[in-house]
Amino acid sequence: MKTCLVGFTPDHGGQEALALARTLSAGADCAIVVCVVTPEVWGYPSLARVDQEYGAFLDQYAQETLDQARAALGDHPNVRYERVVAGSATEGLTRAAEREGADFIVVGSARDSAVGRLLTGGVTDEILHVAPVPVAIAPRGFACTTPLARVSVGFSGGAAARGTVLRALGLAGRFKVPLRVLSFAVRDRQMFPSLGSHDAEAVVVQGWLEQARNALQSVHGDIAVTGYAVETDVGVGPTWEDALAGLAWQDGEVLMLGSSRLGPLQRVFLGSNAAKIMRASRVPVIVLPRQS
Repeated sequence: MKTCLVGFTPDHGGQEALALARTLSAGADCAIVVCVVTPEVWGYPSLARVDQEYGAFLDQYAQETLDQARAALGDHPNVRYERVVAGSATEGLTRAAEREGADFIVVGSARDSAVGRLLTGGVTDEILHVAPVPVAIAPRGFACTTPLARVSVGFSGGAAARGTVLRALGLAGRFKVPLRVLSFAVRDRQMFPSLGSHDAEAVVVQGWLEQARNALQSVHGDIAVTGYAVETDVGVGPTWEDALAGLAWQDGEVLMLGSSRLGPLQRVFLGSNAAKIMRASRVPVIVLPRQS
């Protein structure tokens, strides 16, 4: 049985994470483990009994927080609720994910993000650098109640990116939903000198567009031998926001991204383009750890 480990907090971000866990578990043999992380306390009482009182407060906080999660999930099947005591939320969630053999760590977005967009906060940023399993991030305001409807995956054309596509294929196959492979042609301002002409930029972007289409055709052929139906598309625009906005998105869709090749093995590590895609995404994003 697959497992989604939800890093739950008693706020809107926690509710968004639960909604994404429901999407990832609906229609599949998948359990949800709702995890609340609380700080460590001293193992002996102070003279003023401060530690005991603080410990009692944390006990009450954990119980009330897990009760909120129970109320939100109702009679959803295959759910467990756990409290983890750790030095930090990141340590607690990654340790729990390893212990549970989790397939995903699921978290919500920071409150500074616009509704429908993703923005990582301090804890999520840390998790995205050390997590040993894929990290699924719900956009702000995410409240989808439908099962997973389609898996899209970003494809850069490199050898490592082919592995990301195959892992996305595995997720789509498990849920029996369509797979869409995406590439992007974006005229990023940082990629051109400020004095370069717009015509010159257009020529370069057109070249990238052709390369993206050729790369997509190649990976389409790799998947075709499996007999699995796959769609391909290219997001084009002057910015990443425009490129992703120009693509069609469905309710219940997720976007998978691979980790940077510069990151450590078996850890999630976002590269600059992946981070831009994530911030511009209209749907939840799943970031995969790098594999050899």
